[in-house]
Amino acid sequence: MYCYLCFAKVYLEMSKNKKKNKKGISPETKGKIALGFKTLFSNDACIKVGREWHWYLPIVFAILSVLIALIPSFTINMQTKVGTSMLGSTTYGYENGLVHFTNYLQEKNIDFVIKDSVLTNENSTWEKSFEGEEKWFAAKNSETNKTTFEVFFNYTDSISDNDFYSRIVANKNPYTDVARSETKYNSNVLVLGKKNLYLGKSNGSTLTSASGIYDRSNGMNLKDLAPSSEKNTLEYTNQLKSNWANFVNDCAETQKNTQSWTYLGIMAGVYIGLEFLFGLVIFLMTRGKRNPFRIYTFWETQKMSYWASLSPAILSLAIGFMISRFALFAFIFLFGLRIMWMSMRSLRPYNGK
Repeated sequence: MYCYLCFAKVYLEMSKNKKKNKKGISPETKGKIALGFKTLFSNDACIKVGREWHWYLPIVFAILSVLIALIPSFTINMQTKVGTSMLGSTTYGYENGLVHFTNYLQEKNIDFVIKDSVLTNENSTWEKSFEGEEKWFAAKNSETNKTTFEVFFNYTDSISDNDFYSRIVANKNPYTDVARSETKYNSNVLVLGKKNLYLGKSNGSTLTSASGIYDRSNGMNLKDLAPSSEKNTLEYTNQLKSNWANFVNDCAETQKNTQSWTYLGIMAGVYIGLEFLFGLVIFLMTRGKRNPFRIYTFWETQKMSYWASLSPAILSLAIGFMISRFALFAFIFLFGLRIMWMSMRSLRPYNGK
């Protein structure tokens, strides 16, 4: 009998709990949710929750804001294809130079094979194909006889690939370090280092550079980048250009990824510092002796800044994808604008808060 009474008691308590659950969200909880959404556009709401709510929510929103603001620039950087970018636009003779160079490799039977991420040229067929000290390939304009494209290969062990490329850009013979002329280097160039690849595209006055490594192209022979279609046709030129673009994309991928993640970390630090700085600005602005907002503590003003950061981050996300050149600075500008608006409208002493 006692067991039945206990069971009945438990059943009644469960029934009461079910009735309570059917009542749904309490008015207090609804009010907090509504106030949280209002922080997206209301500075007064940011001030209120900054003073009254627990510390962990603004921390979460501050981190979330930084992540959202970083999405456009990080996505754009990761989607960049270096080879397509370098060879997809106006090439100022670069594509014709690549055609002549690739044909030269086939005519002279020169094999540039990538083994264990290192570019090799067995039997030194590259340097043997030239006479004299100028052991590099040069393509010239048939009308002006001006050099428009050059290819160098660092077959020596005495100089690093980077120094080798630096000598070329300085218009020196990269093997002897002797100046070629007093004029500025203004030719398109492809530099084949043992471990690094360099491209330089000239528009006559400036040289746009890109670089990469061979870690994703093991086993490739550069001679095989030539398409199988008939030479001296538009189809041949376009396919060869596409093959080289894909090769450069692969070479630049590892460095691009590393640079993108490094850039992400740097900008994350900048944005976090910005959130802290704007919180400090709010704190200092309310330190006047007769300012009624002196009651705001340093930590409360920090929380106000963190709450205020979310809507600028969301707006910068949209702007960054629509106008990519603003992806980096949109969050900084919009966040600063909101803090300025907050200081002028909600933190003025005469507002009587």
